Amino acid sequence: AVVSTQSTGRSGDIDPSIIIKLLQDEGYSSSEVSDILHNKSGLYGISGSSDSLTVERGYTTGDPACTLAFNVFAYSVKKCLGAYSAVLNNAVDCVIFTGGIGENSPLLHSLVCDGFCPVSHDLYSRDRPVSDITAGDTARDTAGDTPRVLVVKTNEELAIARECVRLMR
Repeated sequence: AVVSTQSTGRSGDIDPSIIIKLLQDEGYSSSEVSDILHNKSGLYGISGSSDSLTVERGYTTGDPACTLAFNVFAYSVKKCLGAYSAVLNNAVDCVIFTGGIGENSPLLHSLVCDGFCPVSHDLYSRDRPVSDITAGDTARDTAGDTPRVLVVKTNEELAIARECVRLMR
């Protein structure tokens, strides 16, 4: 299998025989298959929108395609975390959500952490709905052996600028 997490347009995990079928049996060119796998799959392929906020809004209003797309996306992220956790012999110190949907989707945080990060109940509780979770919030490690959950705001432009200045010295 070709393994990766799903994104707004990327397919995520896929059986390689699907690529062969599209090329040989369905008559797609390699550039068309690449476009499908990288731009027309993921959230877009399931819901018809590559805008994660639109898909999340559809999830919260009960749109079946958006609900399926968001659940598949969260499953993809959770499965990747589970695989890394296994490779690390469950020695996961922290789960960090960042960039775009990771920074701005408390719903995604909740879906991914449910059952994976027992500490998440400290961050997501009945007294604090997921819509109140914002970048910079962290969960307290109440169990001692469970991963902390962090939401970290990114500033990629600043990181690139700092690296450029460092390289020019």
